[in-house]
Amino acid sequence: AEDGIRDDLVTGVQTCALPILGVLTICVYGSWYYGFGVLIDDIGQGLEVGSAPLGLAFGLAQILLGALSLVTGRMLDRFGPQVLLGVVGPVGAILVGFSGRAVEVWQFVILFGVGGGVSAAAGFYGMTQAMLVRMDPAASTQRIIRLTIWGAFASPVAIPATELLRRTFGWRVAIEVPAGVALCVFLLSARVIRRVPRQVELQRSSTWMQAIRSAVQMRAVRWHTAGVFCAYVAMSTLLVFQLSIMQWAGLSAAAAAGFGGARGILQLLGRLPLQRALHRYGHWVLLAGARLCVAAACGLVLVSGNAVTAVLYVVIAGVGIGAISALDGIVARTVIPTGDFGALSGVVTFIAALGGGVAPVVAGRLTDTTGAPTLAATVAALSAVAAAFAVAQTKRHAARVD
Repeated sequence: AEDGIRDDLVTGVQTCALPILGVLTICVYGSWYYGFGVLIDDIGQGLEVGSAPLGLAFGLAQILLGALSLVTGRMLDRFGPQVLLGVVGPVGAILVGFSGRAVEVWQFVILFGVGGGVSAAAGFYGMTQAMLVRMDPAASTQRIIRLTIWGAFASPVAIPATELLRRTFGWRVAIEVPAGVALCVFLLSARVIRRVPRQVELQRSSTWMQAIRSAVQMRAVRWHTAGVFCAYVAMSTLLVFQLSIMQWAGLSAAAAAGFGGARGILQLLGRLPLQRALHRYGHWVLLAGARLCVAAACGLVLVSGNAVTAVLYVVIAGVGIGAISALDGIVARTVIPTGDFGALSGVVTFIAALGGGVAPVVAGRLTDTTGAPTLAATVAALSAVAAAFAVAQTKRHAARVD
């Protein structure tokens, strides 16, 4: 009887976990990651600064996301998700909300950067996918795909909603309201997902450093990490500056926001057919193709000043970015040992966040210096090509580790 009750509890938690983590993904990504691109010009005008200092705020959030993921990943392995969802994430959301009250650029950089990094370390894919893997490693591939299908709605919900708030109430409210929503969903998630049940006892390295040393010796893990780093350089540049570039190319602010939201919707094209595509082509081919789509999108966004090329950009970027979010987790499940998945996912997230954090700062500086986004988009495209090359090297050295 006790075994039956325990099984029912495990099943119930797992059934509720996916949708609540999906909603959390939408809110956390939407509260600052996607919303920032909508607000960057208004924030710059309000605080009287250029793109580079604001890129520093976004970059700081990305870097802190990675640094804190080293801690939150191990916390997840040892203590479960309760502290992450009930304490870490809410603190980050509150700080992001307070950044909407900043009157000096340094205040905004600190509050937005720290708040974004803290909330992301608890609520981005690096942790939510790890939670699903820890729940049931055997079913993790399907659940990661389903989670990223939920996540595909972050951009189409957040970008138009943020634009509406910006246009109606100003950029400050457009930061505060999404951050408040993210705070509420974090607390709800902590209430629903009381613990991560384990259906099997997983072997784990005795210390965090032992897990790292073991992983560093694996060439597949090293190449996978390098590929994720390069991919995030490209995607971060694209996602932060896509609306500004589309306006530079000739679109109005409203049209750019509309196409940006549509790009998020079309991420579903990279996720809904993924289960069938995986059986036909395998995750290696699909991940390389997705990263090459991002490279193409970095070029297309520069000429997105008319409806035809804007739609083409939306489709290719949507498919590429949409597939990458799921495939990175699937490949990680292949190359990273399950017992230390949370901790090592945190390490990969840290390295990736360095790329995603530095990229907007460099892109902003290149844009300010040259007066055009062409060079920044070119660098992003080359990074995506390098990420595709890394897939081939990861496959070459990959070995299943459980």
